[in-house]
Amino acid sequence: MLKRALSYILLFAAGIGAGAILMHLRDNTPQDLAVSREKAIAILGAAPVKVDPSADSPFIPAVRRIEPAVVNIDTVGKLAMRDAAGMPFLLNEEVRGKGSGVVLTPDGYIVTNNHVIEGATRIKVTLASGTWYYASLVGSDPQTDLAVLHVAAKELPAAQFGDSHNLEVGDWAIAVGNPLGLGSTVTVGVVSALNRHNLRLGDGRGLTDAIQTDAPINRGNSGGALANIAGQLIGINTAILSSGPQGGSIGLGFAIPSNTVKRIALEIIKNGHLPGTPGAAWLGVEFSAVPENLAVALALAPNEGAAVVRVLRESPASMADIQPGDVLIALNGQTIKGINGVADAIHKHKVGDHIAVTIARAGQPGLIIRNVVLAARPEAIVAAP
Repeated sequence: MLKRALSYILLFAAGIGAGAILMHLRDNTPQDLAVSREKAIAILGAAPVKVDPSADSPFIPAVRRIEPAVVNIDTVGKLAMRDAAGMPFLLNEEVRGKGSGVVLTPDGYIVTNNHVIEGATRIKVTLASGTWYYASLVGSDPQTDLAVLHVAAKELPAAQFGDSHNLEVGDWAIAVGNPLGLGSTVTVGVVSALNRHNLRLGDGRGLTDAIQTDAPINRGNSGGALANIAGQLIGINTAILSSGPQGGSIGLGFAIPSNTVKRIALEIIKNGHLPGTPGAAWLGVEFSAVPENLAVALALAPNEGAAVVRVLRESPASMADIQPGDVLIALNGQTIKGINGVADAIHKHKVGDHIAVTIARAGQPGLIIRNVVLAARPEAIVAAP
């Protein structure tokens, strides 16, 4: 009986296995495979379902507003250098550079960084559409690292200015530029900090009142746009801090605030020059925000004065015995409020003007007044080959 029961069980199991095999074979007949193939072709050949991506991404409308106003800049010129005293000179060596710029007006005014075009003998501007023009330099300001170009064009897509005074840490930040010459590139981050002071960069430049962002910025982004979530211009990207020799982004990028850009560009366009360009009135100092310990020692009010970082050789300031560490308090009676106050005060004067410079000096009581005769900023000198 036991043997017979085992036999029935084995036969039952074998029947189930055979049935499963037959079902598998029946489910994979050529006819069924042909139906699956037709379904796959229909699915993969169908047009994509249309959706509005801007409904899910707030960045798309912002990029559509700001990106057309950002241009690529290619330069050919002499290598710009500075001597130990900070005086500019040009090496007799042709160099090519790449950077970015932002269209300010529909009829051809463009802002970029001074270091992008410094020493350039030919400047080529390429729009987002691919159309290109040769540009002329209207004026520049090495102190703020800004320059204004002009191209013979009409109806260009111009950026809309935002108010950089209203920025808050944590606001969205959209960087648009030409990193490594790749062409228009968009990166996104946030405003990481505001009013960064005394940033000394590797090429001898300095920054103050800068916007810090973690939106990735790389070489070639200089002069490009930093925009808010509305697609408005809130800054001009100008520098990064990097841990490597190649200068790659580590999330520490800096931009010149749009309100500064607007003020400097307006004055350059109105007057054709700004102190810092050859021939303009020149004091001959580099300055920064007053360090907190020096402000306390001199009993200065918040944002009062500008600290002298360096006095250039044979400059009006050096002739008047103005020294590094001094704090400029007033120029011809105009009170200095931060480093922009120095530029504002000098802008009002011309070469040859006699002005009274009021300074505070650590270790000396009271204020000191120096009489200075403003000179013309020297032209860059071409070094021998």
